[in-house]
Amino acid sequence: MALEIELKLKIAPAHIAKLQHHPWVRSIAMTRARTLDLYSVYYDTEHLLLFQHAMALRLRRVGSQWIQTLKGGGQMQAGLHQRNEWEAPVPSESLNFEILENSGGVLPHGARAHLKPIFVTAFKRNVRLVNYAGAEIELCIDYGEIRASGATHPIAELELELKSGSPQQLFELAQALGNIVPLTPELTNKAEYGYRLFSAHK
Repeated sequence: MALEIELKLKIAPAHIAKLQHHPWVRSIAMTRARTLDLYSVYYDTEHLLLFQHAMALRLRRVGSQWIQTLKGGGQMQAGLHQRNEWEAPVPSESLNFEILENSGGVLPHGARAHLKPIFVTAFKRNVRLVNYAGAEIELCIDYGEIRASGATHPIAELELELKSGSPQQLFELAQALGNIVPLTPELTNKAEYGYRLFSAHK
């Protein structure tokens, strides 16, 4: 299990290119920016048992590899999201409960037999590792959409994930990036938006 610590920020689609190519952002980069096509399928029961337990289970395709992730617990404050995460590669686009159990992930009682796809996310992620004041932070710009029951919701957000350093440095970096383009805290994660979309259109 890992503890995921990230700051989520809203960004207008019109400002994405400016932030991606800004000289200051490039100057703090430790790695070259790369763009990934990410497609994720989120699972739950008909009565949303995982959601009721503040959990999210997904299969994400990155290139030709499928990654299974269970998130749960944690807290959110001022856009800073901290959640427990159990993640491991799986051989195909199918939930693998043996791998989930081996990684330490535990589903609510009675959920396993009734899981089904609830919604999907499809977006491009521009990602690079940056060094800000000694902290290593993964800077991701996501743009695409969430799909559920024939309806869609747009994705346009910035994620700053802490790899080493202090959470305070996430806020300091966000403030510096906010001097380049307007940014506001994102208090809702993609899974929560997906659940709202599913519930509104099922």
